[in-house]
Amino acid sequence: MCEIPENFLTSDLVHHPRCDKPKFDLSLHNTVSSKLWAHARFMFVFENGDLNLAAHYLAERMHEPFEPFPFACVAVQQSVRDDFIERVRSRFHQVKPHVAMHPNFERSLNELKMGNVKYVVAKNENAPPFASPILVTDNVIHLFFSSSPSGVVTLKSFNTILEAQKIYTMETLAFDVVHIFDESITSVYTLASAITSIQLYVNCVDVCTMPILPYYGMRQCRALLHDGYHFETLELNGIWRIIVFPYTTTLVHACICPKGQCTCNADNKVCVG
Repeated sequence: MCEIPENFLTSDLVHHPRCDKPKFDLSLHNTVSSKLWAHARFMFVFENGDLNLAAHYLAERMHEPFEPFPFACVAVQQSVRDDFIERVRSRFHQVKPHVAMHPNFERSLNELKMGNVKYVVAKNENAPPFASPILVTDNVIHLFFSSSPSGVVTLKSFNTILEAQKIYTMETLAFDVVHIFDESITSVYTLASAITSIQLYVNCVDVCTMPILPYYGMRQCRALLHDGYHFETLELNGIWRIIVFPYTTTLVHACICPKGQCTCNADNKVCVG
């Protein structure tokens, strides 16, 4: 049985606040207004991509939006837009107090309310609206929230790759990393040639790029296989890129087996939990 953490913000505490000792210590976290985006990420989700993996990874990162490499934007193919939004929302749970009480997060929520902008939060039984990740589904870019980290993710839909490219270029942020979820490898290289991001992860997350970094540093075209992944460096439109994707038949991801009960194949690094 899961144990409820000591700093869990219960509904009773929300509706009947008390003035005794708080159940969490905000001094352990930085709630100072952030000035700069710390290497923002962008995500493309196509109808043939793994919606569950994309939704899981996005939702988990949205619970800590002020950590380095936060997701800022996601572009989803129109045919799976509503389905993907629901998959992300179903994974929302209550954010920690240092997120809910962060000045940037509070400001973004107030701006959304005053601007009458459409957004999605967790279901009431999973988290109160003021302590939930926020997915903005209206037609706004991050300039709406000023230049500092907003704590929210904006979502837009597209029908063609050209429309997906326009969503990327309309944003004012410099995206260091782009994630693409699609089974068609041709769309990956079409997108890669039209955007400015250096690192592109296809159908995978948080893969160590150390095996390919020496070739990227030397600006040398190279392709290699390592631990179930295809790594390559290439120059597209004057920009050197690193592209990574799994070459095994099963998408490679972090182990999700209970501690001490792992059933993964150690050689192939594939989690079957």
